[in-house]
Amino acid sequence: MATHLERPTASPVATGRTEAAPSRGGYLYQLDFVRTITFLLVVFIHTLTNTNDEVNGTVTNAIAMNLHFTRNAFFALTGLVLAYGIVERGARLSPVRFWRKRLTLVITPFVLWAFAYWVYDMVVGGNGGQIPHQLGDFWNSLKWGGTNGYQLYFIFVTLQIYLLFPLIFAFAERTRRFHAPILAVSAVLQVGIYVAATYWNPTTGWWGENFWHLYATFVPYQFFILLGVFSAFHRERIEAVLLRHAPLIFAAAALVALGAQVLYRVRLSDETAPIVASAVFQPANFVLYVVLVAAVYTVGLLLARNRHRLPRLTRFASYGAKRSFGVFLVHVMVLSTLLLPRTVDGEPWLTTVLPSPFGTAVAYALTIAITLGIVELLSRAPKAQWWVGRPRPAKRKRPAPQAEESLAGIARTATS
Repeated sequence: MATHLERPTASPVATGRTEAAPSRGGYLYQLDFVRTITFLLVVFIHTLTNTNDEVNGTVTNAIAMNLHFTRNAFFALTGLVLAYGIVERGARLSPVRFWRKRLTLVITPFVLWAFAYWVYDMVVGGNGGQIPHQLGDFWNSLKWGGTNGYQLYFIFVTLQIYLLFPLIFAFAERTRRFHAPILAVSAVLQVGIYVAATYWNPTTGWWGENFWHLYATFVPYQFFILLGVFSAFHRERIEAVLLRHAPLIFAAAALVALGAQVLYRVRLSDETAPIVASAVFQPANFVLYVVLVAAVYTVGLLLARNRHRLPRLTRFASYGAKRSFGVFLVHVMVLSTLLLPRTVDGEPWLTTVLPSPFGTAVAYALTIAITLGIVELLSRAPKAQWWVGRPRPAKRKRPAPQAEESLAGIARTATS
């Protein structure tokens, strides 16, 4: 949750590392704002659903429904960032070099954190002594995205995108004159996938056993992946349209969000459980996700355009973007630990002492603060890229004594 982005040229994961921009295209400051906003919302939705009634909470699910767009935003940005540097440089994509550079930086954190969450669940469940004898159970979790860490599916899907990206990019390059009709077909297909995911419930055979893992594959996100890749080919034109029509986009987002709430209430009136009525793959929510992704990207563009007037916010966005991958990996364990102390009734102590919304707000603030602290420590540890997807920052070397003396002389000359 993985939520999952980097500076335009390459980083291990869309929610993670930031690097220098390619020479032609320049640094896309809007991505710092977009990914920071999005990962903060990801942490919030996980806090919201874990500190309230996730199954039957009417208000909880109404709020959560509007925040499900975050996963689609990350996958769209993944496609955009991967394609951006190649398109702007006019370079050729070498699949082998691409895979060697990216997969090795993502696979290790994914496996390590999937194992950490599995061990955590075993220990919390009182089965710590069985860990050496239950590694087959860990493999079953790992092969479908590390299910013990419910946010790790995002990294699993990102790995799939990396594997497929050379093929996707070649397709996008050869069909650049037809991107709009291809996206229209992809949108229809996306709605069909949502219909199948929501209303088809196979109970026998391989499908009956594994269909519920659909969320951990690239299939239900194919439209947003293509949207991101295609957008890299037309970025300046698209961004100009978003900026020119920003008020209209925000108005459309508000109206569509309101319409989604009306449909949600209609589903509830049919005695549908709130968690089902607000489910991620409800077909009608597809339009909501598209509009919200556009609206958040527009916010990023507006903030980036005014970044010199907002230096603190710009620094915060840069800080958040560099740590977003680590926060995504760590925050679920922090949140789960905060909610681990239970009352005699089995309810989390924190939310019993501080009922919602205060308990949710406190849990959210603590989760963010503690997670950032842990990420800071891990980012400075040996082999930091194994834990947070970013190499440890290089230490600044002190100038040699002669160099210090020369610099001091220059400073004196400049001020005299």
